[in-house]
Formats: sequence, structure tokens, C-alpha cells
Amino acid sequence: MTEVVIKPHHFFDIIKLYGAGITCFIRDEAYHHDFYRIANQILAEPRLRLRLTIHGDDICIPCKYYSAQGKGVCMDGISHIAGIDSKDEWNKILDHRMISMIMPEEETVYTAVEFCQLLYENRDLIYDIWKEDDGEKTKERFRLFRVGAEKYLRI
Repeated sequence: MTEVVIKPHHFFDIIKLYGAGITCFIRDEAYHHDFYRIANQILAEPRLRLRLTIHGDDICIPCKYYSAQGKGVCMDGISHIAGIDSKDEWNKILDHRMISMIMPEEETVYTAVEFCQLLYENRDLIYDIWKEDDGEKTKERFRLFRVGAEKYLRI
């Protein structure tokens, strides 16, 4: 059975965008990452095995900002979180929080539908995971994730 290595926040983003109405993802020509390919695979295969990681995943590897030095580092920057200018640092903060608050440990394997169910059951933690982000943006993130998860889980 196929297995995908994925950061928890990437899976979350896929389900959130599904909740926003995206049912077929397209290639990002600017970044050249595999978000579109993995997202489409997750939507098509709910029993797809996911190995969770905080490091470079199957989405990141082809990205122009990804560096394999030091177990996978994103060299892209951000400016929307006070005191953090590294996308890699911010993503690791999010993924560490998701793992410590919601699941037993990194490298755990779930099917896509199992992981979606786990996130859905713990969806109120979204406010703690993204606590530095804008409150209105987090409310919308929560709403779209809920809609996407309910559609994905057929609730």
C-alpha cells in the first residue's frame, strides 16, 4: 500500500482548502512543490497511509525553497507572525503543537480518513495551535477545516 510522508499542518491545509470548495488541486508553478499531487491523492484515496513528520515531507521535497541540508529545511520566509521570519521555524512550531496536543508522536502512521477524524475530534485546539495568528483568520481556518472534514468524513 502506498504511504505518503506528510507534515500535519499540510494535511490540515488540504482539508481546509477542500472545505473552501477546492476539489481538484493544480500545480503551483512558482514553488514547484507537490502540494497539488498529494492533495489530489488524499482526496481520491481516504485509506492512503500517512506517515507524519515535522521535517521535509513529500510535498516539500520538489519545492524550490526546500533544502535537504539538516534533515530538510524550508528556506522561504514569512512576515505575518511577530518575531518569526522563517517559514521552516513557523511550520515546525505548528507541527510540534499538533503532534503534542493531538497525537501520540511524530512518525505515527494513520490512514487519511483516520487522521482527518482525529483532527476533527480535536478541532477546537486549532485556536491553541495557531494562537499567534490573527483571530479572524483562525476563525475562518476553523470553519473551513470543519466544513472540509465533514465533507471528507461524510458527516
